[in-house]
Amino acid sequence: MMVEEKVELKIIKVVAEPRLSLKRFSQYMVASERRKSSILRGCKYPGDYIPKFYEMARKLVCDTFAANFEDSDLYFEEFKKQAQVYRNEAKEYPENKDGYKNRIYSANGLNAICTMSSLLTPVLDKYTVNSNLTHRRDSITKNGVRIGAMADMLIYDDVGATQVGFLKFNFTAKKMSKVEADTMLFVLQEFFSKKGVKLNPKSCFIVDVFDSRIFTAASMSGIETDVDKNILEIRENWDLL
Repeated sequence: MMVEEKVELKIIKVVAEPRLSLKRFSQYMVASERRKSSILRGCKYPGDYIPKFYEMARKLVCDTFAANFEDSDLYFEEFKKQAQVYRNEAKEYPENKDGYKNRIYSANGLNAICTMSSLLTPVLDKYTVNSNLTHRRDSITKNGVRIGAMADMLIYDDVGATQVGFLKFNFTAKKMSKVEADTMLFVLQEFFSKKGVKLNPKSCFIVDVFDSRIFTAASMSGIETDVDKNILEIRENWDLL
C-alpha cells in the first residue's frame, strides 16, 4: 500500500529591481554593513506579513488635520478620545494578534501626538493641510533604484491655493537620527521637484512623534553625495543577494 505524501511548496517572492520604502532607505543610510544586508534582503525577498501597528493613528491624524479647524485644540481633544476608544477595542483581541497591537500602538501614537500639540499648532494655524495617504505609489528612481516618496500630508498656503510644503510622520518608538530625517526630506523634495512643484524648505516637515521633534528642510545638511553613494551601493549589491 502506497502512502501519498503531500508537500506544501512555499512561494518566495523576489523583487527583481531595487526597491525600498522611504523608511527603509533612511535606515539604510545609517546602518552597519550587516544591517544594510538585512535591509536589502528584506526588500528583495519580502514576506507576506507587513505590520501596520501605527496605521490607524496615521490615518486618523491625517484625516483630522485635513479638516483644518480654526481651533487647533479640537484636534488633540479628538485624538485623546480616540486613543481611549482604541484601548477599549483592543481588549476584544488576544494580545499577540494584530487586532490588539494595531489599536494599542495607535493609541500610544495618538497620545504622543497630543504631547506635541504646542509644536504642531503653529504649523496647523499657519497653513492649510490635506491628507496624501492615497498616493502610496509615489516614488523616485535614481540609478535604477526605486525609493518610496509618499508624504503623509501636503501643505498649502493659508488660502489653500498653492502647495508650499509637505509633512511626514515617523511613528516608530526608536528615536530618529538627523541623517534619517534629512534623507527623508531630501527624497521627498526630489519627488516634488521632479513634478515641478516649488516648495519652501521652511514648510517641509518630518515629525518624529515619540521623540517630540520636528525636522525641516531648511535645516537639512548637505546629504546628496551620501544619498547617491548609498544608492549606487544598493544597485551594485542587489543582484548579489
